[in-house]
Amino acid sequence: MKRVKHIYGECDQAQCKLSVTLVNPTTTRRSSNLGYNAHTIYHHWRLNMSSVRVDVQWSPVAADQFLTWGSDLQLYQVQDIVPSETVQLPRLQLGPKTAASLLSTNNDLQYIKCVAWCPGLETDPSNQLLAVGQANGKVALTTFSKIPDPHGIKGREFIPKHSRPVNSLAWSTQEPQLLSAGLDKIRTDHSVIVCDVTRTSQPPSYAFDQRNSSAGDVMKPLNEFGLAETAHSVAFSLHASRTLIAGMNNKHIKLFDLREGKLCATANTKAVYGICADVHNEHRLASFSENQVSIWDLRSIERPVLYLDATKPITKLSWCPSRVGLLASLSRDSAAVRIYDILHYTHGGEDQEPAVITRSINTDSSTYISAFSWHPTHENRIITASYTGKLVDYNVHERITLNWSATSALMWTNGKKMLQQIDCQHPVYSHFDDISIAIMTRAQKKYGLHVENLATNGEVTDDVSLRNLWTWLDAARSLVLTGNFKLPGGMPYRYQGVWSLMSLSTLSSDVVSRPWIGLEAQKPHFAKVFRCEERSRALELCSWGFENETVLNSFLSQLEATGNHTRAAAVAVFNQRLKQAILILQRGASSKKLPALNSTAMALSGFTEERKGLWRETCVNLRTQLTDPYLRAMFAFLTDDADSYDPVLGETEMAIEDRVAFACTYLSDVRLMEYLEKLNTQLTEEGNLDGILLSGLCSEGIDLLQRYVDLTGDVQTVALVTIHTLQHAMTKDSRLSHWVQSYRNLLDSLRLWNERAQLDVIMNDNKHAERPPQHIYITCNFCKKGISAYIQAPGRPRNPYARFGTGSANKSKMQACPNCRKPLPRCSLCLVHMGTPSGWGSSIPKSSGGEDNAEGDSSTPTSDTAVRRRKLSNFTSWFTWCQTCRHGGHAHHLMEWFKEHTECPVTSCNCKCMSLDTVNKVASSSVSVMAK
Repeated sequence: MKRVKHIYGECDQAQCKLSVTLVNPTTTRRSSNLGYNAHTIYHHWRLNMSSVRVDVQWSPVAADQFLTWGSDLQLYQVQDIVPSETVQLPRLQLGPKTAASLLSTNNDLQYIKCVAWCPGLETDPSNQLLAVGQANGKVALTTFSKIPDPHGIKGREFIPKHSRPVNSLAWSTQEPQLLSAGLDKIRTDHSVIVCDVTRTSQPPSYAFDQRNSSAGDVMKPLNEFGLAETAHSVAFSLHASRTLIAGMNNKHIKLFDLREGKLCATANTKAVYGICADVHNEHRLASFSENQVSIWDLRSIERPVLYLDATKPITKLSWCPSRVGLLASLSRDSAAVRIYDILHYTHGGEDQEPAVITRSINTDSSTYISAFSWHPTHENRIITASYTGKLVDYNVHERITLNWSATSALMWTNGKKMLQQIDCQHPVYSHFDDISIAIMTRAQKKYGLHVENLATNGEVTDDVSLRNLWTWLDAARSLVLTGNFKLPGGMPYRYQGVWSLMSLSTLSSDVVSRPWIGLEAQKPHFAKVFRCEERSRALELCSWGFENETVLNSFLSQLEATGNHTRAAAVAVFNQRLKQAILILQRGASSKKLPALNSTAMALSGFTEERKGLWRETCVNLRTQLTDPYLRAMFAFLTDDADSYDPVLGETEMAIEDRVAFACTYLSDVRLMEYLEKLNTQLTEEGNLDGILLSGLCSEGIDLLQRYVDLTGDVQTVALVTIHTLQHAMTKDSRLSHWVQSYRNLLDSLRLWNERAQLDVIMNDNKHAERPPQHIYITCNFCKKGISAYIQAPGRPRNPYARFGTGSANKSKMQACPNCRKPLPRCSLCLVHMGTPSGWGSSIPKSSGGEDNAEGDSSTPTSDTAVRRRKLSNFTSWFTWCQTCRHGGHAHHLMEWFKEHTECPVTSCNCKCMSLDTVNKVASSSVSVMAK
């Protein structure tokens, strides 16, 4: 470490000329182990340890190079690195993926005040011109190349008549040979000068180490402005040719026309610092003063169009070259760069606030930022420099705009030219449960469209509660359709649940002693159960309506077939079939290869009613260790002493129908009603669809469905339940119609047109559905009233021509509007008034009523059968017209005409009617439209 400090001292005294001799691998072994060039170490030390303000700027030509300056000029090159890579000297780490290496240093120019990088005279990055403004007023042109440039520009200087600081430098992007400088005030000299760096042709006569020698050419100004004034900042217009903008005297912004050499516009303002033109808007300009940024429009420069406030005095301002409307500013003693997005600001009045989005980016919170620079080509890339010399390469993240489509495709902006999208097939969707995806997936599987067997709808989903719901709906609908299931008092069943059924009247149950079956070796045992008509109906709704041994055995066999052996055994025990339960467990142990069921069957075989026996005591202590809820409930039932059965009813993992059926069998009237009310309230509050068994599809059931929608967003299920079972009640409860309409709209947004059409067919086929009203009418051209042969008010078909004569509706002839008596249009071919009605006829044969009686029977059918047998009149007599020229006639006349012609049959009409139609040939004799 002492050796390195000694090298620093040598470099500081000898300006690095001793670097080769000090660090030479052949002179000393110790120095060769350092591994670095002393020149490089020296300048890294100066960059990191100097207290001089460091400024930074990206190269306008080389995308991987940037320049820093404080007391000297340093050129760096950026390399990509792996995030896990450790960056060591002589390289500097700029960010997690970038590092920089020092390429060259120029420390021949002293007292640097400002630097401007020429945008385009040379294509070689090493020959790019740098204009350096110094504290003594000199403006020197230099590069980092050791080779003299062919144009002889390198080394030229502008030397003012009086020594004063250079405040600002600016190159012209349209004419890169033009350089402007803004200087401090001198009473007898100008403060704004414009030079053409290519004017003189005398080549410099100095080597690389003499770049600032007085032997260079002296540049003469092309234009001079601002006599006895101070130029705080200068900038060329990026779009207008030879237009210079300067902030003067802390009170004016002036526009100069270099072609005529005169002032062309001025604005009174204190915002004269940091003038910069917007790359993306030829009329927009920005400047600052103290802690306020002003945005100007060059078309009306009298006053700023927008003010942006900062909390501290501003030191630098710059437009983003890769993003429209993005302006960055840096404040004094600030660790963050403030960014203003003014893309959507408005030119409203004083009462209207402009829409400006402001945010701050913190590249390094440990120190204050001294300067920043936007990358000229890389989108939203910025580099910052701190007062300690730390450089940070940073990508400014865009404020993304999200859009979530109805098909669960998520799209967002990624930069200004790219959109990114993921759909529901993306792995990210597997991390959360999205109801919209579930609805779309189920709809594609025809969920809710199976009409014959409603239980089939539950098979397309993995949700057990939905399967149970559709199974119950299918069973309940069969009870409604058959009409054999009557409620107490002979009332027809209308999707009532157990709770709603029990609430119809006051319970009055009888106590029945039911014997145990399978305990022949012991003395007879009996179980106390309750029986009444309401309880019997409730047990049927729970699938426990075991009228005889055959029905019970069939139910148990079904459970065994589906692998629910423990449930089947529990149901058998609850119905006093102990031996049958033991056999079920034994069969389950052999078929499912669960030896534990054999142990359970062995324990069950020792059942005894002795309340203080060893078997009962052992079961009470060990039943909580069983993992199956039905086995726990079974032993809780057998060991219950107080007949409260709370352990059985508290097994929430048991199916709801088994718990309710058990309660309807063993609880007294008072306890049963209390339990059902409590359970119904709990399931409704939870939005648990299993509660449909209790509430049914009455008002309580609709409340349960509403709660389910509120908690899950599954409008699909409740809409389908409404369509299949509650469509008759849609007019009574607005929630039902809202669910259905919302689901229909959702199918449209998901572009599931076929599923939406099938759903509408099911709705219209429902016997409670009202036939939709007529939407299309043929009207008179004069009075605008309908003249269609089939004008039917909703629910009341009639014959509109009954008052114009007798005879069949199909033979009615009209030549005038029935309302205003004005003549109807004529057929363009036969010239007969289009008075032959087109509309509903009748498919009932004439023998059923005769031709004279067909009018009343065919137009006003009295039964659903007659309605379904009606059909439309023959297509040949329909009104037909061209949608373009509005000419027409009888359908069969027009079809005959267009078999040989292409133009409209009306004289002087050149419309190509038939060619505009996608159907060129229609067989009129085979066309008929049946009404369903």
